[in-house]
Amino acid sequence: MTVAESGGVSFVVPCHNAGDYLIEAVESVLEQPLRRPHEVVIVDDGSDDESTLKAIDTCAEMSGVRLIRLAQRQGHHVARNTGVAAARMEYVMQVDADDRLATEPYLLREGSYPDRAVEILEADADTAFVHTMSWMIGAFEGYTISSYPCREDLVVRKHHVPTSIVCRRADALECGLYDPKVLKWGDWAFAVNLLASRHRRGAGNTIRCVAGPFHEYRVHSRVERVSDATVSELDMTLLVVEKNLDFFRDRLDRSDGAAEIARDLLGQKPTRLDDLLHMANFDLHQAQIVAEQREFSLSSPYEALGIP
Repeated sequence: MTVAESGGVSFVVPCHNAGDYLIEAVESVLEQPLRRPHEVVIVDDGSDDESTLKAIDTCAEMSGVRLIRLAQRQGHHVARNTGVAAARMEYVMQVDADDRLATEPYLLREGSYPDRAVEILEADADTAFVHTMSWMIGAFEGYTISSYPCREDLVVRKHHVPTSIVCRRADALECGLYDPKVLKWGDWAFAVNLLASRHRRGAGNTIRCVAGPFHEYRVHSRVERVSDATVSELDMTLLVVEKNLDFFRDRLDRSDGAAEIARDLLGQKPTRLDDLLHMANFDLHQAQIVAEQREFSLSSPYEALGIP
């Protein structure tokens, strides 16, 4: 097992046929004003697209970049896990090959997001992980609907967890990393695994947010995304609950079986309105911008009755 370098950050970039997007992703990391030791670990998940293979070769020649090739495609989460296992730094962050880190100078005036996240983790052992907001790029621009601070109680109730978390590599390894059987909603599943693992050993589970948005999520249809897959959300939720039943029972104060808890979790999953209200509680102006961007409006079957 790799011995991690204290205080450093490993950026794990899983890639399967992500083409030229990969170069943008890697360059966005290398352009960060990082003060700490860092590396980029590209994990090629059996790419067979010529443009992607050329992009991988280009990135592999960049300073601070390491390449790991999987002989055949094993899936997004196996690639992520391979990267974390091979990471040489104390802290890790996932950057999907078709996403980017923000590089706008006004956002980076107070330092990079990874540096600030590590500072938080070093200062507080009870912080489980740090995250940032995501700004969509490509086919749509604007904040993602879940751009508000996570909390343990929200995660337990199936609220979204972004890819962009920074956590201790040791915590990631101890919790069992990403579960390849969870074909969708894998970031939420990983966060639950991490929180549950820390809970079992009596560690705190504070979640901190560095708002930003420092993460850029690309909306596109050129490359296959995990989020586009047709998968039963109940089946995936059940896998996560079964693995962490003790944690869910404790945090929800319940003694039910995994199947019943999983069904109830889906019933508690936030609607778009719930997300918008959470965002408004965090930043009302941001919520107003999101509502305008998406042309949200409130409608009701009672409107025809003239009820004010």
